[in-house]
Amino acid sequence: MKIMVAPLSAELPPAFDWSVYAKRNADLSGFDLDDAIHHYNAYGRDEGRVSSLVDGRAAFLGLIPPSASLLEIGPFCSPCFSTHTHRVRFMDVFPTDELRKMAGELPWGRPDLVPEIDYVWRGGPYSELINEAFDVVFSSHNIVHQPCLVTHLKDIASVLSPGRRVFLIIPDRRYCFDYWLPESTIADVLDAFIEKRRRHSARSILEHRLLLTHNDAEQHWTGDHGADPRRRPPDADFVAQIADNLRTLPGQDGYIDTHAWQFVPDSFAALIGTLHAAGLTPFEVERVYPTLRPGNEFYAVLRLLPTDARNAA
Repeated sequence: MKIMVAPLSAELPPAFDWSVYAKRNADLSGFDLDDAIHHYNAYGRDEGRVSSLVDGRAAFLGLIPPSASLLEIGPFCSPCFSTHTHRVRFMDVFPTDELRKMAGELPWGRPDLVPEIDYVWRGGPYSELINEAFDVVFSSHNIVHQPCLVTHLKDIASVLSPGRRVFLIIPDRRYCFDYWLPESTIADVLDAFIEKRRRHSARSILEHRLLLTHNDAEQHWTGDHGADPRRRPPDADFVAQIADNLRTLPGQDGYIDTHAWQFVPDSFAALIGTLHAAGLTPFEVERVYPTLRPGNEFYAVLRLLPTDARNAA
């Protein structure tokens, strides 16, 4: 498949292109514009049909030109970019050697794929760690791990050139182990911001430990979400898990990794739009490409508005 490579300032493909939709779905080949729009809104979006030139992860990554200065956040042992092809620097919460050791302890880990980490983030502002501005900031399945969404976006803005973009790959809660957890709301986001949260709440950690389901995206697409963990009977194993968390969680120190946020494409776009309107983030939503079957992720692009544009708004 040929991957698109867009110039840094190029307009991005629309999330819905009726000609692509009709062409890529054989049963819709005779549809005109009105037919395609109606079908997509009524059926196609929920069916995960291709509706854009951005038809998967490779096409989304291809929107970032190799000439752009790029910061990839949280690559661990599966970076999406390489210093051989892009002007990329990497940031993670652990240095290279520790990440390679951690990857080696996982059945699916690839220590050899851990890149050299340029910036080790210990929880402070990005601007105190990084003294350069990038054209693009990118992360994959990382934004849902941030304790405070508002602070995270502020940190990204501090190391991004005005007018430039953030490219995000985001898990869709409907097709991953978060299925039974509710979508995050503006109240959740504001609660974390008011608390100045730099570590995950006990609630987020407990949800991750006690309320997850399977992570087979195709099974979720077929409607098989596994047993509802919220209705789990209090068998001996479950009671033991609860007791263990009550005993150990209050005294645990350091960063505990978990999902803090659950999104679907529309809820993510709405939250960012609300934060922007409220003056809590300098980013506006430029594109959100919906989740495609059989995947479990969607793609979003945010643009950092120049200061004068923010003031005018």
